[in-house]
Amino acid sequence: MKHIAIFAVMIGLMMNSEPVQANAFTLYFARHAQKEKAPSNPGLNQQGQRSAQQLADILEYAGVEAVLSTDYNRTRETAQPLAERLKLQVETYPTGDNEAFIRRLLDQRKTVLVVGHSNTVPELVRLAGGQAPDLSERHYGDIFQLTYIDDTVLTTRLRIPTYATTD
Repeated sequence: MKHIAIFAVMIGLMMNSEPVQANAFTLYFARHAQKEKAPSNPGLNQQGQRSAQQLADILEYAGVEAVLSTDYNRTRETAQPLAERLKLQVETYPTGDNEAFIRRLLDQRKTVLVVGHSNTVPELVRLAGGQAPDLSERHYGDIFQLTYIDDTVLTTRLRIPTYATTD
């Protein structure tokens, strides 16, 4: 059953990833996957590593041109599987000035995956013109897809069931 759900999500992503016009691009925002219980800068636990692979499975054919992450182990490890498949480097983005970061992404007009945190992803999505609810510390599994066509932003919230599992 979970394979059918993943297949359905992948089909939806592929259909939405092809530019309708030359001016189209997509931003994907995801919170890092499940992390180890460690006092500072934890990496991913086993479930988180599986979730990072699943994120890569879903976005592998979505036309992602860059993979961005904050400078933390858990975000870099979430982004790494997709970057490896696409033969890209995980680029770190600075935290703090989210408005400037979003302006830069919108000006570049590239299809990008941005991996952040429960307290940053919703704000980034909103600053980029999309809709996102607040996320809790135990909230995993959402991919926010913002597709830009000229001056229109289409927001899609994808829920990945097995990615959403917490310890």
